[in-house]
Amino acid sequence: MSASAVTSEAILFFDHRGISKSMLYSDFEAILDGMVGVPEFTDKEVRGAYCLVNGHLKVRALVLFNIDFDEDGMADTTWNVPLRHLAEHAGQGPDMGAGPIRLACRSQCPVAWHQDQLWDPGMKPGANDFIAIRDLILERGPKMGLEIDDDMDSNMAPPPVLAGQAPTISPDEDDSRKKDDEERVRLARIIKELRLRVQTLENSQSEEVAKLRYAAQQKEEILNAQLEKVLGQFKALKSQNGALREQNDSLKAQVMSLNKSLEEQTHQSANQGSELEVLTEQYKLALEQRLEEERAKLAEQIHAKEMDVLTRDDLIGQQKEQIAELKRNQVKEASTGAQKVLEKLEDLGLSFIAFHPGAGHISVPADQIASYMENPVAFAARKCLVTEDHYRAWLAHYENPVCQVRAGVEGQVCGKRVIRVEVPNQFKPGVSDCNANRCPNCRNDSAIDNVLKFR
Repeated sequence: MSASAVTSEAILFFDHRGISKSMLYSDFEAILDGMVGVPEFTDKEVRGAYCLVNGHLKVRALVLFNIDFDEDGMADTTWNVPLRHLAEHAGQGPDMGAGPIRLACRSQCPVAWHQDQLWDPGMKPGANDFIAIRDLILERGPKMGLEIDDDMDSNMAPPPVLAGQAPTISPDEDDSRKKDDEERVRLARIIKELRLRVQTLENSQSEEVAKLRYAAQQKEEILNAQLEKVLGQFKALKSQNGALREQNDSLKAQVMSLNKSLEEQTHQSANQGSELEVLTEQYKLALEQRLEEERAKLAEQIHAKEMDVLTRDDLIGQQKEQIAELKRNQVKEASTGAQKVLEKLEDLGLSFIAFHPGAGHISVPADQIASYMENPVAFAARKCLVTEDHYRAWLAHYENPVCQVRAGVEGQVCGKRVIRVEVPNQFKPGVSDCNANRCPNCRNDSAIDNVLKFR
């Protein structure tokens, strides 16, 4: 098939059922400029596909991107993915009828800092995104307004075989050598598509594992904080209970001493008549009543102190939230002028890029500059899907990969070099930064030394 000089640009949108909406690129530009909204995409993150199509309605380039819409169905004003640039510099993809396409997706992105804004295609049998795009362009291309070459051959060759679609062989092929060549080309294309599919599946699984590990770390930190709080309360109550027990024991000792004194006095004055016995009995009753009242007071004091402990923590939490809110308001008021300047710079096409080990080049939107400046390390940790403490521990290891096992009487760090972990979410504190099989004696290990020398 001869190449066509006529090209068109189309935008396709996907949902869980497949392609849900299609339009020309000029219509998509009107959406980006805020001239029109898309009500069916209200408050959603939508998967889109930029398609470069030739005059024979064959796809020549694909860029698979994500875009957010607000509660009014308007596109995110900070969205700035250069679709044409990515399509022009993208790597090779499957053959969709006019030779291998140029494909930019999450697994192969020519511009690293736009990788998080792209998505990987599905290539399962019966749910192949490439086949869905190819068929829709052929079916609806003329209705969409895509330009068609006037010399377009009505007897076009059948579409190529994509992964997940059964191959077709022309019954008119008589030359066995030609068939073998075509079969080799077909198999090579299928192998490339399968490699792309494996890569996308591996990336998806890695991201899912990182998210699960991040959630587990956050949950563990919350539970540890709650446990420390409960233990503190328990220790305080235990200390108060001990003090009250001591007071009770002291009162009991006084009562026993008084009883013993009364018994001695009663024994000495037994001959003084029944009047003294009546007085003694009255004194015992009065003393027991007083002891009962003291016990009741102590019980009320214990209960009041327990309630004080509970309410004190709630008040502390409320005060901390109020302080944090006041700080956020102060920062927000102080940065209002600077925020407007940053938004103007961003509207002019200026991007704010920061580099952090493990996260690489990070694109920082204007509305997140204040959050980034407040704590750049926490911002980079979120991009790496780890907690801030985990990222700081990894960064210390990344900058100085040595054994952290403490040995000897003085408890000094071993300091023996270890293999550096390059990815934050693969770093395990206490495991990745120590030679568990060599410490505390830190014997010579020629194998690890050779690896470190080679690196």
